[in-house]
Amino acid sequence: MFEYEAGPASVRLALVIVAVSLGMFITLIPFASTPLAALPWFIPLHQPVLVINDLITTTLLLGYFRLVRKHCILILACGYLYSAVMATVHLLSFPGVFAPAGLLGAGPQTTGYLHVFWHLGFPVAVIAYSFLKQADRTADRPGAATAKAVLATLACTAVLGLLATVGGDWLPEMLKDNRYSSVFNIGRYGQWFVTGLALAILFTRRSASTLDMWLVVVLSAWFFEIGLVSVFNAGRWDVGFYAGRIYGLVSSSFVLIMLLTEHGRMHRDLAEAQASVRTAARLQEAQQVLRLALAAGKMGVFSWDLVNQRAWWSLEVEHDILGLRPGELALVPDALMPFVLAEDRERVQAQARDCIGNRRECDVEFRLCDAQGNLRWAFARGKAGYDDSGKATVVFGVIGDITERKRGEAAAAEMEVHFRTMADELPEIAWMARPDGWIYWFNRRWHEYTGLSQREAEGWGWRQVNDPALVPTIVAKWRHSVETGEPYEMVVPLKGTDGRWRQFLSRAVALRNNDGQIIHWFGVNADITMQTEAEQALKLADQRKDEFLATLAHELRNPLAPIRNAAVLLTRMPGLPANVERALAVIERQSRHLARLVDDLLEVSRITQGKVSLRKSEVSLIDCLSDALHAVESTLKAAGHEVLVHLTDDPLLASADATRMVQCFLNLLNNAIKFTPRGGVISVTAERLPGQARIAVSDSGIGIPPEHLKDIFGLFSQVTPALERSQGGLGIGLSLVKGFVELHGGSVEAASEGPGCGSTFTVCLPLLERPADAPPASHDAGRDAGREARHHPRRVLVIDDNRDAANSMVALLQAAGHEVREAHDGQTGLALAFDFEPEVVLLDLGMPGMSGFDVARELRGRTAQPAPRIIAVTGWGQESDRRLTREAGFDFHLTKPVNHTELDVLLSMSMPAPEQAAAPLRR
Repeated sequence: MFEYEAGPASVRLALVIVAVSLGMFITLIPFASTPLAALPWFIPLHQPVLVINDLITTTLLLGYFRLVRKHCILILACGYLYSAVMATVHLLSFPGVFAPAGLLGAGPQTTGYLHVFWHLGFPVAVIAYSFLKQADRTADRPGAATAKAVLATLACTAVLGLLATVGGDWLPEMLKDNRYSSVFNIGRYGQWFVTGLALAILFTRRSASTLDMWLVVVLSAWFFEIGLVSVFNAGRWDVGFYAGRIYGLVSSSFVLIMLLTEHGRMHRDLAEAQASVRTAARLQEAQQVLRLALAAGKMGVFSWDLVNQRAWWSLEVEHDILGLRPGELALVPDALMPFVLAEDRERVQAQARDCIGNRRECDVEFRLCDAQGNLRWAFARGKAGYDDSGKATVVFGVIGDITERKRGEAAAAEMEVHFRTMADELPEIAWMARPDGWIYWFNRRWHEYTGLSQREAEGWGWRQVNDPALVPTIVAKWRHSVETGEPYEMVVPLKGTDGRWRQFLSRAVALRNNDGQIIHWFGVNADITMQTEAEQALKLADQRKDEFLATLAHELRNPLAPIRNAAVLLTRMPGLPANVERALAVIERQSRHLARLVDDLLEVSRITQGKVSLRKSEVSLIDCLSDALHAVESTLKAAGHEVLVHLTDDPLLASADATRMVQCFLNLLNNAIKFTPRGGVISVTAERLPGQARIAVSDSGIGIPPEHLKDIFGLFSQVTPALERSQGGLGIGLSLVKGFVELHGGSVEAASEGPGCGSTFTVCLPLLERPADAPPASHDAGRDAGREARHHPRRVLVIDDNRDAANSMVALLQAAGHEVREAHDGQTGLALAFDFEPEVVLLDLGMPGMSGFDVARELRGRTAQPAPRIIAVTGWGQESDRRLTREAGFDFHLTKPVNHTELDVLLSMSMPAPEQAAAPLRR
């Protein structure tokens, strides 16, 4: 800052200050020794201002020293610090200020010597500054150098201060009664001489810097002040004493103001310099970024001077695009044209002329051949500048290599052709949509099938060929997929050009970019009309199969019913011959076997359709297993098998359908009996495992080949070698076991070591956690109730169009002590019911004329008498048949041939009271 060259204004101002100071000095010399009144407050007011000025100047110079690190600045700062400290000591020792002899307790000579020491130090510092400035020495560590210099300055002021105060009585007298003595002449002329010498050295060695110019002003003021205060006056309290100090104070303040002004300018210059540095850095950074951008984009820049027909091309244009060496491209606007392909040259020139003439931005793509003969694609984008008259004077712009982009576009176009060709050959309808769901493309199959053009079908036009009733659902589902990004899937009917509707499975998935954003939707509509029709045909066939099975069961049960009834009736006759009893046993056993086959066939049909409903209750699996063993007891004896039973004392309580469990165990036992040669061994075990029961049925029979183990539970499965020794069967027993066990949450598996090694079937079922002292309800109640049936004779009406079945049922009921009437059609039965007033009606369903359902509704419609208990006895046993009987008002549903034990239980049940007749018991 202070070494900046002083401007003309600053020089003129300094000369004016020196001239004014000199004029004042000359004017005041004749009056300098004129005595004035003593003003004790003058020194306390004057010298603190001087001290503050000097300290501020010291601070500014020390700050500048930290920037430039020059020793000359440090010496000058120490001179100002010395002046400030000595002025302070002079103030504190001045008689009458703060104390009669001064605060420091000095003698009358102290202030005189302090004034001399004070005014000698600063000129000496200026002389040192002048010589050190020429040497241009700098400090490596400005902080340490500053500390040392300040300490040295303070030490010097301390020594001189002590000498003037403590040793004041030892020094020659300078003042006698406030008047200067002859001894003071040495001091006052000495300091005046040193100041003049400093001024001369500074002036002869001065540079044109602002600091030197101001030091000349300061030393001039210093010289004039000493002259007034010490040379031309007579002592204290005269005109020179006051005028010199006032003059020095004003000069010092003015110079300090100039220093502060210059310091502010320094900070302004520094800020501008820093801003320039930052601007330069940003400019350099921008240039680097521009170069990187140009390199990354394979671009270069150019400018044309249209007035002088001169051009400038960047290095990227020459080297990276044209393959030339730097400076090889001619510096004229048309230098690029020889590299442009002849087919594109006229178009490029015409567009450039048009853009310049119409003041539009030029943007053109063209082909060029570089210096190595390589074909390239390039683009040029430029803009012209115009003078005040509207004439184009300059053109500037960019040129870029877009060869890779063009290759990519060509590859993409080729891929697009391949994609469209492939999509058009698809037998399915293909389509694409924007992220917002707007369908913008269909393949050829769409147009062939619907007859809609691209324009007619795009967007939401595809709704024209959809079922109007389904359009809202289709649109809602499609919009949901568009909003959530979830795949779209729906079966939709589409109308073809022939007017027929065909079923299509419509699917669409979102195509996303690397950021996961949807960029397209791709969908396919597959014609599934044949599959749909095949499914419907399968459902129809399955329905017909169920109807066939139901009809077959009905037709088989109808002849079985009178056979079973007749056999049971004969077995209840006493005194039959032995051969007759054996024949009846055969009839009973074989009819029961045939009935079981029919039941199994219907049961497996229900399981495969998921129509089986379990009536679960708390049952003992041990009781179920015992019932099954009891049921096959006669069969086991006839086959001559040895049975080993190992049952646990634990009842094995489970939540299960007792009838289904007995059926499962009965099928496993029958399977073991059938496939074990006579005299074999069958083992039955039951045990508790953690949370489940394990029940195993093992035999010493023909075994199962390993390749058949995985299929043994399949529907109609038969092990081929077993056919020779099989006692018949449809091969559905094990399938029923698996179905019922899995419905109960259990599992079943088969194991065998091979043919002739027997087999083991293991059932695992979940158990209930129940205290051991709480036994389950016994399911033997039915048998007990059956045994008690004879003690409750009923009035029973039998209505069945099968006379054999009706006659045999009537004979059985009469043998059991019941009062029975018989009818063979619905009308007759209804008339008998009004006259006979039966308690129980055994009613067949399928009868000519008036069906059993109609008869039941008529009976339920009666209000004069209590309604009877109506039991369906029919060959129809599917769940749908049972539901119909419940809806028609039947209380129970029994299938032919009737289980007489179950029938006895139903007959033995107490009848509802008359007031309960309107709400009959429903099963």
